[in-house]
Amino acid sequence: METVLYALPFRFFIWLLLAVWSGIIGWKVIFRDSFPRFSGRVFLGISFLLFVAIRVLYAPDRQQNIDTSTWLATALTVGKASDPLYTLLNYSDGRPLAVLPLAIAELIGISLDYRLADLIGVLLWCITLWVFGRILKSYLAKEITLALIWLPMLLLSTVWNDFASFNTEITGNLWLVLGLFWLLRIREKPVWAVVGIGFWLGCLPFVKFQTVPMGIALGLFGVWKLYQVRRFSALPGLVAGALLPVLLLTVYYAGKNDLDSFWGDYFSNYFVYSYTTEYSDLSPGERFSPVHIVRYLLHSYQFFLYWIGIFGAILVGLFGLIRRPVLKMTGQKERFWFALIWLIASFYAVLQAGNNYTHYLLFLVFPSLFLLSVLGSTLAVAITQKVVLVSLGTVLAQASINCFFRKPLDIHPGEPLFQQISAEIQNRSQPDDGLVLWGYVDRLHVYARRPMGYRNSNAFWVYFPTSTQAFRMKEFLSDLEQNKPRLFIDVMTPRISMFADKAYKFENYPAINAYISQHYQLVKTIEDVRIYERKREKIK
Repeated sequence: METVLYALPFRFFIWLLLAVWSGIIGWKVIFRDSFPRFSGRVFLGISFLLFVAIRVLYAPDRQQNIDTSTWLATALTVGKASDPLYTLLNYSDGRPLAVLPLAIAELIGISLDYRLADLIGVLLWCITLWVFGRILKSYLAKEITLALIWLPMLLLSTVWNDFASFNTEITGNLWLVLGLFWLLRIREKPVWAVVGIGFWLGCLPFVKFQTVPMGIALGLFGVWKLYQVRRFSALPGLVAGALLPVLLLTVYYAGKNDLDSFWGDYFSNYFVYSYTTEYSDLSPGERFSPVHIVRYLLHSYQFFLYWIGIFGAILVGLFGLIRRPVLKMTGQKERFWFALIWLIASFYAVLQAGNNYTHYLLFLVFPSLFLLSVLGSTLAVAITQKVVLVSLGTVLAQASINCFFRKPLDIHPGEPLFQQISAEIQNRSQPDDGLVLWGYVDRLHVYARRPMGYRNSNAFWVYFPTSTQAFRMKEFLSDLEQNKPRLFIDVMTPRISMFADKAYKFENYPAINAYISQHYQLVKTIEDVRIYERKREKIK
């Protein structure tokens, strides 16, 4: 099947479908009354159908990004847990709501693999794009709205690897766009609904801590909209709702006598990750320099033309606005300033950690489109049409490059070793037995279908030297004692583990070495991977 999918004739066929449909949408933008027999819903439905079909067709049942293995390991662990809520909160690397869709699938008995995870991600994209379209069509012509929604679908139909895999940005974008959809209607909402909107925004740190700056931007927008209609009595409800998730989890963890984990896993660790140089050598000035930003946006040939098309159109719109200020309507003014602040907050969130992972850029998709849509609503119809068509042409050129340069996912050189280790794990354990990996090879949880014996799918946070290492080491030993995982596997080898280094061998950490020596015994060595099995506990 893979031979057919990546053969030049089939790739040309996929490109032809996208090009023809893009041409039809472009024609509809220019001639609004064309294709009278087809409603806007039909156009949108065909767009979604093409997007889903192409993504599913090219979705490999292999790891495209290591983070996907992390979230699949979390979902698998939640699905096998006796206390799913506690497990979801503690075994999700501080992002329980981001992996909730996968966890629900495992809980209802769906055994996830990489292809199914990608399908869930695509469906979440569809929901987000549909809601975003509902937002845009309230002040844009439906043809322009359709074209703007098609731009990310056109790109995301053809990307692969890091940009295409299931990751937390997918759920994060859904959370933000739904929050914006409700905020735009907050003026008429009863107080209980205002509290609910605040609660939704207050959950963002538990979707992905990186979304907090965007959540603050959305929250301030809600405050402004309530202030405009002088609904001062509803303002405390919005603030209280936003604080409620943290308060509820504080009470929950206090009841478990485990507030240290709440603080360490959700806040302290991500503060160090995002606001220090412990995980990145880039200084704050280097992280936010214009040159660095441009290089980051354009560093991959899979999407550099997309950003040129989108941000080029935004610059044209801003230039037109400066030459002829037309923000006369109150709605236009507030949408413009909010869109600008949202985009700035998103850039800040993407850049703050100093780690230029490709999937972070997904957080720029919707604020940039929203700003472009607002600017488009201020321009003359003919100019808006031209700007949108140029953007459509640029993104189609990017999709064309992706179609013809798309290649099968490379098989990891260590794949035979992964298979040997996975088979040994399955032979030496039962489906519910915990597994601990000393190293960064999360895919072994997915291959072997074994839950996490420690609250992270790898031990990176434990062995990597940071200011939180002492806390993480204490937490690691506590989890091993409480869960008593059946297998402890030393995968600290550069052949298969990220960040592998002899300095990170578990023997170099006295407390961990002592615990493993006391409670585990070496039962198998496969090449340079050592498999330890827990000793039988003596009955006292």
